[in-house]
Amino acid sequence: MSVKIKDKEKVQSINKMDRHQNLRHYKKQISFKDKRFVQDDNEQLQDNQTPHQKAVNNVIKSEKITASQTVYRGKKLYRSKVKQRQQNKVDHISEFNPKLQATGNNNLDNIKGKPLSKIKLSRKTKNINYLSSIVSRNHQSMMKSSYLKKYKQSFQGKSSSSSTIKSKVKHSAKAVKSAGSIVKKTVGGLHKLISLGTGMLIIIVIVLFIGIFAVLGDDSSTNTSLMPLNEEVIAYEETIRKYAKQYNIEDYVPLLQAVMMQESGGKGNDPMQSSECEYNKKYPKEPNGITEAEYSIDCGVHYFSDCLTLAKVNSISDTKNISLALQGYNFGKGYITWAIEHFDGYTKANAKVYSDQKKAELQTEVYGDPNYVAHVLQYYHLGNGDIVAVAKSQVGNIGGRPYWSWYGFDSHVEWCACFVSWCANESGQLNITVPKFSRVEDGIKWYKDNGRWQDKNYIPKSGDLIFFDWNNDNDPDHVGIIEKIDNNYIYTIEGNSNDECRSKKYKQKNNHIFGYGIL
Repeated sequence: MSVKIKDKEKVQSINKMDRHQNLRHYKKQISFKDKRFVQDDNEQLQDNQTPHQKAVNNVIKSEKITASQTVYRGKKLYRSKVKQRQQNKVDHISEFNPKLQATGNNNLDNIKGKPLSKIKLSRKTKNINYLSSIVSRNHQSMMKSSYLKKYKQSFQGKSSSSSTIKSKVKHSAKAVKSAGSIVKKTVGGLHKLISLGTGMLIIIVIVLFIGIFAVLGDDSSTNTSLMPLNEEVIAYEETIRKYAKQYNIEDYVPLLQAVMMQESGGKGNDPMQSSECEYNKKYPKEPNGITEAEYSIDCGVHYFSDCLTLAKVNSISDTKNISLALQGYNFGKGYITWAIEHFDGYTKANAKVYSDQKKAELQTEVYGDPNYVAHVLQYYHLGNGDIVAVAKSQVGNIGGRPYWSWYGFDSHVEWCACFVSWCANESGQLNITVPKFSRVEDGIKWYKDNGRWQDKNYIPKSGDLIFFDWNNDNDPDHVGIIEKIDNNYIYTIEGNSNDECRSKKYKQKNNHIFGYGIL
């Protein structure tokens, strides 16, 4: 049964009303800020927008126009289809309530959010205009969502961090595969090199083990023993000092004495064993070729000064680089360059590698002494009797690890007495003028028992120990080494002063001074 329209003007009025209603509904759904759609206002708003925002707004604007047209055309098309179906008495039109049809109230229900092809007509219906608005809204929403989804995908494809990470993972995987290929090729290459002979094979094995030995790190020796110099070496002290001053290494006289002690014990006509040195211009360059002791010392000191410079030794306590210089004196300066290039310095392990490599090259059973550093340092005492010189060389140390670990502790302790004991050991004075002690009370007891204790009224001298009682409770807390006395001030060097080795000064009448241990 068809719907009859009596008045043409009424049809136009209804169409006009429907169009305005759907436009208002559409505007509400997309939250229009300006219902007048003034073009000038839109252009003004776009001036403050980014290019990305402008592009999106332009698309949305086009979608608004398209959607509005779609609303009108959709309603018109749908009405024509309904009218055609009604006229042809299609099967599903029978679901309309005849009473409602008679009134012209053609409504539908349960259609929100459903595709048009699946909409079913029912008795409980609403205005057909509502269907049109749903169709319009769904169409507009689908178009907008589709555009934004595509835009985000293209944008993320260019700048997404996740995609970058994935790319890096892929590259890393390729790198791992490449590394594996290199290893396979290297192994294959080694098989080929084996055919070149056993001599080449030895060199290859040594080189392969260089990386393994490198992980041993810096194992420079430190002096923990008290091997004394003998009379012969002590007798050469002035001659050694003469040439050390000439070659600007006078501070290293104790170290040169230790070298001589290891090389010859001060015996023979070549006490520095420098006959094969490049500075020997007078005698045969062969073991014990030099027959003049002073010339031997001249050549040896000169060569050792080169080793100190090449190893970049910066002080008498720089045991790391001193170790490198010492091993260079034994092996030759070429070792220093080699060790720096491959290991960033001396290690016991790389000294052994270098010796083995040279033995293979020269086809000899012996090349130098790989343990030369430890053999020399057992005679090396930084101050050679001057505990103050040793203490001054340590100013700036934080934490005191060299001192308390030398003493035998496994972890950090109050280390002022350990520092004093360490300095006494390095100067050769331990258990001679200074006891080995870690508790302040034990040090005081030793000085009292040996008749070397003085109270606070004593005027101390350089090298004496000074003891402090910070709380004035007759329970001393701290100890240091006196550097000098000047204008009623006492200058000291102390370990564990706020966990640091520092130079300090006090007035002679300072109330916290408990007493002195004298030389």
